Amino acid sequence: MRHYLTRPSIIFDLRFSKVTLSYKYDQMKLIAFKYRFYPNNEQALMLARTFGCVRFTYNSALGFAKEQYNLGNKTNYNDWSKNLTSLKKNTALSWLRDVSSVPLQQALKHLDKGFKSFFKSGFGYPKFKSKHNHQSASYMSNGFKWDKNKQALMLAKMKQPLKIKWSRSFTRTPSSLTVSKTKSGKYFVSILVKESINQLPVVNKTIGVDVGIKDLAICSDG
Repeated sequence: MRHYLTRPSIIFDLRFSKVTLSYKYDQMKLIAFKYRFYPNNEQALMLARTFGCVRFTYNSALGFAKEQYNLGNKTNYNDWSKNLTSLKKNTALSWLRDVSSVPLQQALKHLDKGFKSFFKSGFGYPKFKSKHNHQSASYMSNGFKWDKNKQALMLAKMKQPLKIKWSRSFTRTPSSLTVSKTKSGKYFVSILVKESINQLPVVNKTIGVDVGIKDLAICSDG
């Protein structure tokens, strides 16, 4: 988390003859904004293909990792990425090249994160993904275009921006996002943005809290 230092304020304490410098910080934090969107027929078809390719990429890498482990070999993200490149060269799997490569690489990174979490805790071994469950695909900033002025978001391999129901606003450029589809067929996009956090104003006020039996807590100010 980055902190951006602003102008210091000087506080004089005459009782102790000292000067205190107090600084205020503008904090930056990654915040996820989730919206529902309504794809047209062409976009829905591309999303279906993308979800399928993401699932295939993840499951293929997991199967490859298990196969190599049984042979006494350990694999990682780099090995899975090379294997994905080989799969794309297979004419029978040419449909892997019809979607953006960004969510496919992100699927491998999610698998890598899952294995690292498993080896650290001993729980949650990665499982194969099913097409009957919740579907999702993640994009980094090189996999989509964001037009702040038009408030338009367009994914790679698509010709038109998504029709998003904007319920909240953000000020900065998205760093990544995840599109998903529920079992009931609803589409959502979760956008990750680094936003500044407004600090609450300092209030010079002291109150007392009385903890009782009848009432859980009563403040002195009512």
